[in-house]
Formats: sequence, C-alpha cells, structure tokens
Amino acid sequence: MMELQTNVSIVGAGPAGFALAADLQRRGRGVLLYSHPNRLRHANKIKDIQGGLHHLQVSGPKVEPYTSKLRVTCDMAETMSFSNIIILTVPSTGQETVLQELKRFDLRRHIIIAVPGNLFSLIAAAEMEVGCILETNLSPYSCRMDEEGKLLILGKKNVVFIAPLGRPHDVPRVIYDTVQSIFSMVELKWCSSIIEVCLANVNGVFHPLMMLMNAGRIESTSGDFLLYRDGLTRSVSNAMLAVDKVRMQIGEAFGLRVNSAINISNACYGQSFECLVDLGRNSPPHNKLRAPSGMDNRNISEDVPDLLVCWHSLAEKLGIDASPIKAVIVFAEMTTGAEYLKTGRNLTRLNLDNVSRKELVRRFSASQPAAARVQAGAVGMISSRL
Repeated sequence: MMELQTNVSIVGAGPAGFALAADLQRRGRGVLLYSHPNRLRHANKIKDIQGGLHHLQVSGPKVEPYTSKLRVTCDMAETMSFSNIIILTVPSTGQETVLQELKRFDLRRHIIIAVPGNLFSLIAAAEMEVGCILETNLSPYSCRMDEEGKLLILGKKNVVFIAPLGRPHDVPRVIYDTVQSIFSMVELKWCSSIIEVCLANVNGVFHPLMMLMNAGRIESTSGDFLLYRDGLTRSVSNAMLAVDKVRMQIGEAFGLRVNSAINISNACYGQSFECLVDLGRNSPPHNKLRAPSGMDNRNISEDVPDLLVCWHSLAEKLGIDASPIKAVIVFAEMTTGAEYLKTGRNLTRLNLDNVSRKELVRRFSASQPAAARVQAGAVGMISSRL
C-alpha cells in the first residue's frame, strides 16, 4: 500500500473551495486549488501577488480575520500530480464537466471526495476507475465571496455526513484515518451508504420551496429581502414538511433511521430549534442570507435536478408516494422551462434503472456503521490498488 500524501488538491475555485483551501493551509496542509479556465469569476477577484500565489482575505462573525496565500492553477494535470487526494467542491451541476477532465488521467491510486456528492460517485464509477470515491452531504462551511474577492465565513458545520461508494468494510482504515485528518475541523458522521449521505443533504428540503414560493418577491425586488428570515413562513414550512416526510420514508425503506430536516440542521450547526420557521428567523448562519437576485440560481438549478429528481426516482422505485416531491419538480419546470425529470439525476443517469427494487434495497440498505468496521481493523480490495 502506498503512503497517502499530506498535500491536498481541491477542484473548484468557488467560495466553498476557497474556504476549504484556506482552512486546510492554515492547518499545515499543502494545498493546490484548481479553477476551470472558463470558470474564473471568483479566482479573478483575488489579487495575484507573485509566483502564482493569491492573497485571500477571510473573515466572519466567529472568524478572526486572516489572509491566506493560495496557489491557484488551471492545469488539471498539475492538480492530479500535486496530490492523490482530490476534493471536488464544484456544485453538482459542474461535476460532470469535471468528470470529463478527470477521465483523461489514471486515478486508480487516487482518493476523490465529492463535497457535496449528490450521488456523483454512481455516475463517475461507470465512466472511470478510481481508487476510492467518497461523498459528503454538505460543505463544512456556509460562506460567501463579495465583489472585492473577500471570503465571508457565515458559519461552520459541527457535523458532516460522509460515506464511500460501495461497501464500507472494503475501505482500509488508512483511508478513513486520512479523510478524518483532512476534515479535522468537523465531526464526520460515517454513514452506511452514499444513499444515506444523499438523504442527509437537506438543501433539497429548504432551497427549492423557499425560492418557488417567493418567486414573485424575488423577481420584483431583485432579491431585496432575507430569504430565510422573511421567506420561510408557516405556509412554506408546511410544504417543506411534506417533502421532508417523503425523504424520511425513502430512508426507512433502506432500513435507515433518517432524522428530520430540522434535526439534521440542528446537528450540523449545533443548534436546538424546534421548527423550521424558528430556524429561519433565528439561526445566525441563515437569517442574514439575502435572497438571490433572480430565479436562475443553484437553489433551483442544482437542488431540483440533482437532489429532488434523485429522491423522486428512488421513491417511485421503492413504491413510495412521491407526489409532494414531484409537485415541486413540476413547479420548478413550469417556472424555469427546464425538463428536470428528464435531465436530472434520475435512475437512468445514476445507472440504477435496470436494478430491481429488491436489489436496490440490498445494495444500499443499512449495515454496520463504517466507523465500527474501521475500529475492528477493516481492510479490503481498495488497499490492493493503493
């Protein structure tokens, strides 16, 4: 088995990628940040001081301001050779563009961590061979970058859900230990499967309905209001709870004990809100977020096709009434003109369309938690590739 490197390559130079790069570098990691040459909007805001280094100013309500000197590249070959640990922080809408780049390289000795995943690993595994692919439910940070290129950390998760593709017991302990050391800024909740991780991405519960049920206000004011504090009203909450119920029923079909969206959010941020409206009004990482200026936003373009379509397809295969989720998808299609049910991460796109209901449940059903297997000294097939 090769010794895993301490350097980390981050693919995706958006706010989440910059936040992770700055934090890891501050913790002593060597970091190289990749920006797609056609996606330089955020990278171009940061001053190139010398030798390819970019000065990033970081601050936040609970962050002592500091400046990080980061290396940014547009060369994917340099990114792959810098480290065999690759963290994808691109939105899921950009993951398949990155996948076409990654396919050019031999990644059998690499670890890829998709942050978040939204079942990206099922797509990637069908098109290339990777040493190990893992997915998280969310980014560790709630962050924004202003027009001057300054990074604002609005909040940091206490807990992030994560799982490898395939059977957890096939992943050697060294990989778990390495990933845990990289994400030492949060507690990692190791899940039984990537399905459990996907169901823990509660952005699919929150974002689409807040956008759609406030569409008139967003367009008439160009987003001049606070999305959670002003837009998450009781009626919006009721609609969210209907979607959340289906999400939890999907988990039950796999033998999972899936918590409600409010409880997952509370766990992630170390909070104790009793209802969604209370969270919207009083959660510091949420209640100061301004609404997007228009409906062309990843709250719709990412969370509908890459989360809701996925959940809807799984629910239908499992015989669960998915009408609340389908209603949101159709509402989004009518609003945007997109065909999310056809183009999103349905079972065909996830390479699960020919899998029977019984096999689907068997493949992703709850099993002994990955962490427990690690403590038992698990080793497996991936170790032979590394």
